[in-house]
Amino acid sequence: MLELTKGDTPLVFPKFENEDKMTESEICCKCSGCCRYVSVDITKPRSKDQIDLYVWYLLHKNVQIYIDNDKGWNLLFITPCTKLQGDGKCGIYPTRPKLCKDYSASSCSRTGKDHTHLFMTPDALLAYLEEEKKKKQTKSKTKVVKKTKKTK
Repeated sequence: MLELTKGDTPLVFPKFENEDKMTESEICCKCSGCCRYVSVDITKPRSKDQIDLYVWYLLHKNVQIYIDNDKGWNLLFITPCTKLQGDGKCGIYPTRPKLCKDYSASSCSRTGKDHTHLFMTPDALLAYLEEEKKKKQTKSKTKVVKKTKKTK
């Protein structure tokens, strides 16, 4: 049986009353969603050892992998910043890291549209990789058939 979830803490971005009338910046200032996770670039897995490492990552609670809209692979840790206060405000706002200062509402993950694929479990990742392998094999066979027809 394919396991697609493992009890991760959901990465939830708050919704606000009259949100449809708010600007991106107003939503950003109230949200704090970006303070609830860490995302790190990783490479697309190309070897069995790399796939095994990614499976190992996904065996951990609150760790996920996603492919972003630019086809980049990312390792996601669902873990809040230790300086995030109960009211959603930053406890070190004046001295917060540069990454936080430079964060833009336009790069917000809040809308859920920043990835094309999300892998929460090893099964989900392995199923995706198997499907991609089949697609690649089908394309290769199609190219061979086309070349054969051209040479006849």
